Amino acid sequence: MSGVVLRNVAKSFGAVNVIKDVSLTVNKGEFGVFVGPSGCGKSTLLRMIAGLEDTTGGTIQIGGRDVTHTEPAKRGVAMVFQSYALYPHLSVAENMAFSLRLARTSRDERERKVREAARILQLTDHLDKRPAELSGGQRQRVAIGRAIVREPEVFLFDEPLSNLDAELRVQMRLELSRLHQQIGATMIYVTHDQVEAMTLADEIFVLKGGSVQQSGAPLHLYDDPDNRFVAGFIGSPAMNFINGRVIGHTPQGIRVLAEDGEVEVDLETRPAEGMAVVLGIRPEHLVPAESGITVTVEMAEELGGNAYMHSRLPSGGDIVFERRGERDRLEGQNVRLRAEAGHIHCFTTEGLRLR
Repeated sequence: MSGVVLRNVAKSFGAVNVIKDVSLTVNKGEFGVFVGPSGCGKSTLLRMIAGLEDTTGGTIQIGGRDVTHTEPAKRGVAMVFQSYALYPHLSVAENMAFSLRLARTSRDERERKVREAARILQLTDHLDKRPAELSGGQRQRVAIGRAIVREPEVFLFDEPLSNLDAELRVQMRLELSRLHQQIGATMIYVTHDQVEAMTLADEIFVLKGGSVQQSGAPLHLYDDPDNRFVAGFIGSPAMNFINGRVIGHTPQGIRVLAEDGEVEVDLETRPAEGMAVVLGIRPEHLVPAESGITVTVEMAEELGGNAYMHSRLPSGGDIVFERRGERDRLEGQNVRLRAEAGHIHCFTTEGLRLR
């Protein structure tokens, strides 16, 4: 049975359509991630699933039940917010058990659930502490523990790691992944950070302007984006985009004049000669060559085993390529690059993928 199913869900604030006819499914036990830029509607969509926002249209099902008009407490969900929202005067154990006390759960049952959640989250040694005595990562784990003790059908996370520093974010991503594997619950997670999405998700839903642009497994979106927006949003560093024009056809596809070089692209479709197109190439698929597109290296982003070379195209546009294992400096030098065969995406100037 599906965990969460949205059918033709819409949300308007007055004349402003924030969510536009969204249909999606997060299967039972999956980790689904809503990702997109600020203002795309991902948090609003999560709040609609939680029942904190009404729907303007469509239906929401959780565990096979239509909960579109069900109050939040009866939906079988637990939400973890961006802020920890812990009571400073209560201990870790008391914070985690707070909702159970409101539900008049017996003391023995409360203690059992808190101990089990603390064991899962490695908080057993901190149960008597106050939030002020904890690190940011520990406080976020307490907030997650408060959700776990409720034993919901679905966990909802609204950018829970955005207040943590970079090192803690990496650590907490690992802990969330382990948590999902351990308890096997359905989880839906909202973030604007596509690295978090790629790391955590079984399935990613990429939103823009209140609509789902594409959904699928992380590597599927990375390797086979439906449009330029998805191609540019998924991946770090982002995909390079180079303007070009079709100058001929080949048995496998087309020839494109891009900047000062000619590129062959494998395509089943045959756009007309003279048509303006945009080529998409990821940094790891650009390699130095004797012929190709000339770039001027401006800065090397050294990461140890590899480096990203931030460069400039003849037209003035930016382009990034990856180098592995080489240590000679290229700043200020001109380098010829070619794209590896089979790794060039082609888009219309409107952003649609040509296949």
